[in-house]
Amino acid sequence: MKRRSVLKGAAAIGVADWLGFFRRFGVPGTAKSLGIADAVAQAMEPRFLVMWFQEGGWDSYSMLSPIDTPNHATMTIPAGTLNPNPAWSNQFYRPKTYGLDAAHFAPRTQGNITYGYLAQDGLDLFPDMAVLSSHAGNTFHSGGRWDYHYGKYASYAALTAQRASNERSLMQAFSEAYGANYPLANVSWHRWLSDGELEEANYPEGTGFYEKLGPTYAHTVYGRTPSEMRNRLSQLGNVTAGARSARIRTFVDNLHQNFIADHNGESVAAFSSAVGIYKQLTSGTGLVVNPATLFTDMNLRAEFGVTANDEATNSTSVNGNPARSKDSPMTNVQALMAYELMTKGLSVAFWIENRQIRGFDTHKGRDSVFTNRGQDDQLASLRRDLWNPLKVFVNKLKTTQYGTSGKSYWDLTTIVLASEMGRTIQGDVASILATTDPDATKYTKIMEQDVCQHWKVNSVAFLGGNVQGDRQYGRVGTSSLEGIPVMPDGTLDPAYNAATGVLTGTKSANSVVPNAGHVYATALELTGLNPTGKGRNNQPSLGFIKKP
Repeated sequence: MKRRSVLKGAAAIGVADWLGFFRRFGVPGTAKSLGIADAVAQAMEPRFLVMWFQEGGWDSYSMLSPIDTPNHATMTIPAGTLNPNPAWSNQFYRPKTYGLDAAHFAPRTQGNITYGYLAQDGLDLFPDMAVLSSHAGNTFHSGGRWDYHYGKYASYAALTAQRASNERSLMQAFSEAYGANYPLANVSWHRWLSDGELEEANYPEGTGFYEKLGPTYAHTVYGRTPSEMRNRLSQLGNVTAGARSARIRTFVDNLHQNFIADHNGESVAAFSSAVGIYKQLTSGTGLVVNPATLFTDMNLRAEFGVTANDEATNSTSVNGNPARSKDSPMTNVQALMAYELMTKGLSVAFWIENRQIRGFDTHKGRDSVFTNRGQDDQLASLRRDLWNPLKVFVNKLKTTQYGTSGKSYWDLTTIVLASEMGRTIQGDVASILATTDPDATKYTKIMEQDVCQHWKVNSVAFLGGNVQGDRQYGRVGTSSLEGIPVMPDGTLDPAYNAATGVLTGTKSANSVVPNAGHVYATALELTGLNPTGKGRNNQPSLGFIKKP
């Protein structure tokens, strides 16, 4: 190694590397050098990305791709009836009080957005929200989750393959661009295989959702609980740079010149961030962040409605697989943690997810639906896991200024609301009636038929400083019950009846029902990134979501 050489073209040195160096050798440089580093870091405007995910598949027909139907779950049909009126295949099953009380109303419209009763608690956010009502989810839990992480580009057989060096999850791609000067850039409360659907033995290290793609600073950090995060942060000062030591020493040998060299911008920004964090995480002058006190502020906890029970974890067995816990607190705690990690300069990317495993995945048979006089109701869980904490989170972002920039954290943040799929509200019995089974057997099969299955009709919403709010794109047809394709400008394909969703002409070659790949690209574009070449996702962004 030639001392006093400049690291031209070298990979960026991350915050953790600098912290390890500081721990062993102290902070190098003069006041002038530190000033240059701070100036370089300030010139790089930060961005923040939050995916707020509802695991298990929400009832999108009652959410943001709403449709009004009768509720035949309250009918009384004599046992053994094979041909009721309406016919079994033409019946719809909603929660038992759908259309009968103030909380379970038919779709309504506020501003430019038509919504179902499950979105009522989010009305305050509508002026800032762009809703994508024509959206294709997935009918495979883990496949759907994989889509929202990686976008669209491969069959699900590829889930078992080793991830390639050019693959990136959405949060990894974002953190690779914006996370170099943060010690825990990419924090997630999603754990691969946590829903128990896939066999662990079939997914060794490097397959499925893989947390270690891209540079080290972009790797996924599992958020877990507040106490575990405090422990992790308290150890930052003990980080060892390992094999990076020589590279860092070379950089330091010509510190001043490296600080003014454009090609070292990321490393300089990371150095500046590390200086601040090092001061914050030690007992010296300038103490700002004390890990022991993070997530304990009583006023902040009260704002997010956090109780001790919300910080607990749970464990659920699915499909006979071993019980596995997400080791995650409730979403109000996750949101509080994200807000503090963001505003303390520690993290930029967050995957927030309800800790309940397969909570929406009821798979109710027709017999159960009739016994209960309706489908299970998701109103309370969405209020608890999504709307209430999200509204507090958004308000905190809007009212917290980023440094002395004159901008709020809201101005610099993109939020995506999603669930891997929707749910069915009916079941086709034609194949059952066509069999040669005795009528009694046919009736039994009809009553056992799953009428709350995984379903592709879904919805997504975007919020944030760059989002054009109070907008809705796409619709679900009242007859087709399918998402109506949208054109590149966000309007409905004119070949479809805008109300019924029935194709009345020739579908436009340019219209699509957007999927998770479009969400991946759009989220990156909203943060200021060109999504082309970020990972392998091959779907374009939806340019109409962004403010002009």
